[in-house]
Amino acid sequence: MKVSPLRKKALKATLALASTLAVVMPVSAMAQEDLNTVLVRKTLVENHVSGVSLEALENKSIEQMIESLKDPYTVLFTPQDYGQFSNTLENSFEGIGCVIGLDDKGVYVSKPIPGSPAAIAGLQKDDYIRAVDGVPASTTSIDEVRNKIIGVAGTKVKVTVLRGDKVLTFEITRQAVNSPEVYSSSFTNGVGYIQITDFSDEADEEFDKELSALQEKGLKSLILDVRDNPGGYLETARNIAKHFVKDGVLIHTKDRDGVDDPVNITDGNPLGIPVYILANENSASASEVLSGALQDYGVAKVIGMQTYGKGSVQQLFEFPDHSVLKVTVEEYLTPKMRKVNKEGITPDLQVDGVSAQFITALHESGISDIQVMIKKHGATYNGVDVGFGFGSFQENGKFYASARGLAALIGAKISWNNADRTVDITDNKGTHAFPIEADKLMIVNDASYINVDLFDDYFPQLKVNVQGDSVSIQGTKGN
Repeated sequence: MKVSPLRKKALKATLALASTLAVVMPVSAMAQEDLNTVLVRKTLVENHVSGVSLEALENKSIEQMIESLKDPYTVLFTPQDYGQFSNTLENSFEGIGCVIGLDDKGVYVSKPIPGSPAAIAGLQKDDYIRAVDGVPASTTSIDEVRNKIIGVAGTKVKVTVLRGDKVLTFEITRQAVNSPEVYSSSFTNGVGYIQITDFSDEADEEFDKELSALQEKGLKSLILDVRDNPGGYLETARNIAKHFVKDGVLIHTKDRDGVDDPVNITDGNPLGIPVYILANENSASASEVLSGALQDYGVAKVIGMQTYGKGSVQQLFEFPDHSVLKVTVEEYLTPKMRKVNKEGITPDLQVDGVSAQFITALHESGISDIQVMIKKHGATYNGVDVGFGFGSFQENGKFYASARGLAALIGAKISWNNADRTVDITDNKGTHAFPIEADKLMIVNDASYINVDLFDDYFPQLKVNVQGDSVSIQGTKGN
């Protein structure tokens, strides 16, 4: 997360990924060492959470000093590297503004970012990129296509796409693009869904707007998705937490002297509705702060996998040559003093798999009947595109779908039987074992996929309709 200037008795603004700059004034350097080496040593001795001594860092280079801390989050950035780091934190880049993907036909547009040059020019989801500035585009490498498209703001690029059977060319002027960090969708029964991709300094304002839009539709329960969210600003996480907690501690902190200086929530305006947080092994930093706090206060149930375990606070120090040292200055704990660093947040419901986690959250929020429409580049859940697929493929005329996703649709338990080498699906009528056999169960990249025709033979609460590349899977929990 990101940290603001040292607060003294005032506000501590950030956490794990970054922080605003605290300028280190020059000190007199030893004749044998350059100024940065002296400054790095002084900064580490005075600030690193480990309490490292001056003697332990003497006669070491900058690289050796940082390596000796065994702390992956203490890093020295060159001015150029810090610029890239800041842009990454803010989701800011220069280009045309679209997300691209790769399949067996080549590189395609997965999503034009709303309001971006790509969206304004007319690029659409599922367009296949066939050429950039008249040069044929790679059909096997996303990076090659991306590197041709990105460029300096103000310059133009011609992108040729295949849309169905039509070839179209768009001339697009590159611009600085800020990718939205918050997305929302609305389901039946007043169920709202908000995804936060990172905690930038604007994500709390975006969250407020998306939340208000859901409330206007009659929000009764909320699914909050922080999966794969690496963190960001602590202040952003705190502002979002105010929608769920009126007053209390957001996190406790522990500095090099063991002193707890808590970050508080005040004057919150709790929604007072059921909340379900989706988190996974890549949810880190501010994601864990928010998840841990809402879990501790009993206002949210966490669904998914054990989170990353990024429970430390960093501060940034800028040196005279504009290099920046990011230093771990504190460890944080949840309101109930649970340790997060190297441990993470334990979910209330452990569920593996992107689609299975989301379906479980829909069930928990009161939606028992779920229809998944699977298409080539994604899926919809009860008619809503939430930006991720279901996990499926066709093989030898058979359609296979995620075993975890199928089990979740009917509210069944899934387990791996190592002795018999079967995937066992258990509902209220009993257990059926699917062996790794042709036309029954396939294992791809450590994930299991079951022939849907076979699955619905054993579990009639699942209905499947395959129409070419489009597949409808209707599941009912508990029947």
